[in-house]
Parts: sequence; C-alpha cells; structure tokens
Amino acid sequence: MSLLAAFSLTFLSFAPQGQDVPPALLAPAEQKSLHDKLAEYIKSWTEYDEATDKARDKAAKAYNKAKEAFQKEWEGKVAKKGDLLKSTADMQAIFTNCFLYEKKQPLTLRKFDAKAQIGAHFLMVPPTYKSEKPMRTMILVPGQDDAGAWVDGQRYFEATWDKSATAGDSIFHIPVVGKDIDFTTMPDYSKTGAEEAEKQRNGELLGSFGETSRNFNFDRSRVIVDAGKGACSFVLRAATHFPTMFAGLILRHPDAAATADLRLGSLNGMPILLIATAETEAACTKLKERLDAQTKDSCTILKAPDAYPFKGAAADIEKWLANVKRDVNKKRVVLEPNDDRYKKAHWVAITTMDSIHTSVADKRPRLEVEADRASNRITVKSVGVESFTLLLNDSLVDLDKEFTVVVNDKAMSRKSARDLNKTIAFVRQRFDGEYVFPVEFSTKVPKPEDKPSDGGTGK
Repeated sequence: MSLLAAFSLTFLSFAPQGQDVPPALLAPAEQKSLHDKLAEYIKSWTEYDEATDKARDKAAKAYNKAKEAFQKEWEGKVAKKGDLLKSTADMQAIFTNCFLYEKKQPLTLRKFDAKAQIGAHFLMVPPTYKSEKPMRTMILVPGQDDAGAWVDGQRYFEATWDKSATAGDSIFHIPVVGKDIDFTTMPDYSKTGAEEAEKQRNGELLGSFGETSRNFNFDRSRVIVDAGKGACSFVLRAATHFPTMFAGLILRHPDAAATADLRLGSLNGMPILLIATAETEAACTKLKERLDAQTKDSCTILKAPDAYPFKGAAADIEKWLANVKRDVNKKRVVLEPNDDRYKKAHWVAITTMDSIHTSVADKRPRLEVEADRASNRITVKSVGVESFTLLLNDSLVDLDKEFTVVVNDKAMSRKSARDLNKTIAFVRQRFDGEYVFPVEFSTKVPKPEDKPSDGGTGK
C-alpha cells in the first residue's frame, strides 16, 4: 500500500459525518503534504524550545525554515481552495498524528526502574508497532492480592492479556503502584494533606505514562485503562478528573460503596465495561444504573467466565474494545468535578467556580453544554459556576455565521474569527493532534438580573 493510500485510510475514520458539516476542500495528497510540513514545524519548534547555548541558534534556523514552509503552503492552499480552518475534515487530516517519533524497536514486557520524576513501570510494545502510526494503548493497573499487596505487573499481564490478540496490536503500560497507596477510599478534603494525597495517586497512575507517551506513538483516541481489584474506585475517579484522556475503562472488581459519593457526570458517554462475579454483581448493577443515567447504555456488564482476574474473558473484552474510541468533538459535554483542581473536559473548561468541598450537595459546581450545529446554538446549564471557556470548531457550530450561546436561559450572540496560530498552540499544549479548535469563547455566567447580552467575549 502506498503512503498516500495509507494516509487516506488512516484519516477516513476521523472525517466528520453528516450533511451539515462542510466537506473537505483538499485532496488527500494535499492534506498529507500540509500534515507532513506541520509535523516538521511542531518538531522543530519543540527542539528550539528545548535547545540551549550554541545549539539554540541552529535550532532557531531549523524552526524558522519549517514554520515558513508550512505557512507558505497553507496560505497558498487557502488562496486557491478557501478557508481550511472551517473544514473539519481537512483540519483533522492535517493535525491528527502530527507529532513525530523516533523509530523504536518493539519491546517484550520489560520493567523500568524509577528515575528522576518517572515512576517504575512495565512496558510492552508489540512487533506490529510502527513509529509513524498511532497505536492503541492499554494502561493496566494491577490489582491487589488477598493480602492487600499490589500484584507484580508482569504477573498481572500474564494473568489477563498475555497471548491475546490485543497483546499483538496494542502498547501495554503498567505502572508500579507504591505499597502504601490507597486507591479505594474517597479523599476527605476537610483534612490536611488530602489534596496532596490525591495528587500522589494521580502520579502513581499516570506519572510514568508520560515517559511512554514521549517515546512511542500512542493513539490519543484509544487509551483504555484496565483496573484490577483495589484500583477500580480510583481509576473511576481519575477518569472524572481527566475525561478527555481516556477512551474507556475496564473495571474488573467494581466497588459501589467506595464510589457512592463520586459524581459521575463528567463520564457521560464514556464506554465502561464492568466484569461481574457473584461477589460483585450487585455492585456492577448499581454502578451501571448510575452510569447509564448519565448516558444510556454507556456501561456494559460482562459476566465473568472464569476466576478473577478473568483471563478467559479476553475475547469478549476484545469485542467490546473494538468500538471504544474517544470523541473530542462530542456534542454534549458535562463537567461535574470531584476536585476543585480538575475542571476540563473535551472542549469545555470551567475557569471560576465555587469550591466543591464547601458547597451544599445540590449547589456543587456543574456545567452541562450542548452544541446544535443545525440551529448554530450552544445551550449551557450552570450551577455554582462563575465563568467558563468553550473551544469551538466547525463540527460544533458554523463559525462562518453568528452563533448563539444560551446560558441558564439567557442568550448572547457572537461572531468569532478562526485563528490558525491559536489552533496550533492548543495542539502543542495538549500534545494531542485531535484537539483542533480555531476559536476560543469565554464568558461569565449571567446573574439573574443581568441583561441577556451581558458577560460574553468571543476570542
């Protein structure tokens, strides 16, 4: 297969569907040419930022050359074909997989000891891995044994995914969990040190994954967390902290009691698989009811075919995995934070809000945002939020026209210009080539006495 044909097939699935979304303006070869120049531009920009002393002058020349090459071709295509920023299909084809990776050899499952700020972890990269093609990544969080000790990562992999089809087409990253880490108990933020302890838990789960993501081309739309006994409650909570990061969750030993006080709104629409045994069936049923209340049928219960950790379930889990993919441009986003520090999801961010920990239950911050491109309207329902930001593209609203944002029944209309430089900055900041948003819209939540047009700024 030619590189161009492979490129076309790779990005076909990212092309937006529906008659109301503009079609691509560029041919696949033109998309690929811009994609390659953007990738080199971002690479040289990063190298320039990291360079010091004499190397900085050389890096600056490479950066300016790559930037000029991309901008020249971009401007030429815009002059001939029209505004590329309004074509979601073109933008996704150009930006997706725009980070270049050095060629790396496959790895059989190997343990990496802790160093500097990178925690100990296991890593497996299959022979099918190619540095130019993003690969699905499984983050395995080994469960605890009957004595409460965290299971060794290699043993856990062997007991769950070894020799499966997924082991042949996915990167496996397995953090080594510290022996004193409590992944079950909900944090009590009225107590000193609770925020720092939650930060440490996040580091245990994701700190070492940063190293893997820097070295191997992982598919940002297909990162799945698979959690064992004793880790499920925290993995569920971490997903509410970082809902844009994960495509789906596999929970092998759910604990309904440990998550009873966890707000689940930020997980709306995220596929979650629960594996049920006689011991956990009731917990699975309760958790599914709560998750499906956010988005119908987002949660699936799989009856365990064998003993924990259910290696015999691999084939059934793989059937579920086949359709698990993140949608950054999902039309309905809910932000229901469980921590004052984590208040972003997809294209929505709360900028100022009341503290969750001092608000009464029915007044805790919550933001529900829904885009309707047909009416060019975004509807926002807000509780306990003072201000927020929306990142917009033409799959959400038609940015050629004035769009309306209705916040708690008060409407404001805006017309915002698309910005290429801001789009590239968002992608670099998030290290995510699917995070393509050429417009930023920020506003305060109108107070009941405010006039409908008060409080909005489109950028």
